[in-house]
Amino acid sequence: MDMDSTMGESQSDSIIRIYVKKRSGKHLAVLNIDKNATVSDLKLQFYEEFHYYPERQWFNVASSNGEVLKEGKLEDYGVEDGTTLYFKDLGVQISWRLVFFIEYLGPIIIFPIFYFFPTLIYGEPAPPKSISQKLTFALALCHYIKREIETCFVHRFSNATMPIIRLPINCFHYWFIFGASVGYYTFHPKFSPPEFSSVTLYFIAILMCIFESLNFTSHLVLRKLRDRGTKKRGIPYGSGFDLVSCANYFWETLSWICFSFIANCATCWLYTLIAFIQMSQWALKKHRNYHKEFANYPKHRKAIVPFFL
Repeated sequence: MDMDSTMGESQSDSIIRIYVKKRSGKHLAVLNIDKNATVSDLKLQFYEEFHYYPERQWFNVASSNGEVLKEGKLEDYGVEDGTTLYFKDLGVQISWRLVFFIEYLGPIIIFPIFYFFPTLIYGEPAPPKSISQKLTFALALCHYIKREIETCFVHRFSNATMPIIRLPINCFHYWFIFGASVGYYTFHPKFSPPEFSSVTLYFIAILMCIFESLNFTSHLVLRKLRDRGTKKRGIPYGSGFDLVSCANYFWETLSWICFSFIANCATCWLYTLIAFIQMSQWALKKHRNYHKEFANYPKHRKAIVPFFL
């Protein structure tokens, strides 16, 4: 046997054939790829042939409900010569960083409209703003500007993108439930301020600022646990994480409770309740994942509320 034929056989042994079907079962493609290839290699080759960029691609192994290809080597998912993958187009994607930036931009735009242009919104001029209204306006803007800064410079996202079609749903919580509904009633000319003294209102505002600061430091703790461009994470400690798995959600909840007392608005309490329910669901899921991933994860920690939840 000559050297050329030996090399040809060696090269063919390293190549596997993968069949790709749509979720409907319709044949889509046959890919010849190195058996040591990664999921990223597969998605790049699929992109070169079909022009679905990697973030749009979703592959299941063996069936439309099979294991999802996420990262790592194909062989880790049992992909071998003759394996069939089922492809789903996730649609046009948008980066999570941009999603959060757009979400948090809503209240920053909407609140000043209600605050500075009452005649335009309510059809009548508003009386001089109360201390409660001034604090509500300032604290809301500071909170969401802080979130924008964290989005741009602090947060690291485990998922790069999401389907752009979901953007209006994500924005609804911040633009409508908070920005429009809280802003409309809080800055209404007939707004009734809370029956707290100015000293009490300022004290609650200071408490909120403290909780906001603790929320920020907890985000810094999380940032240090994940290297850029990876999904790796460790066990967080300090800044409230010794008591709960999601200290950032705990501090944010306390912050919104303070804000709701100052705003004295039913829609604000509704927003706070919805936010807490959503954060609790996220926290419980992350709490379970921590226990699954780390055998030495602290047993005494709760998910979001110390000693309780």
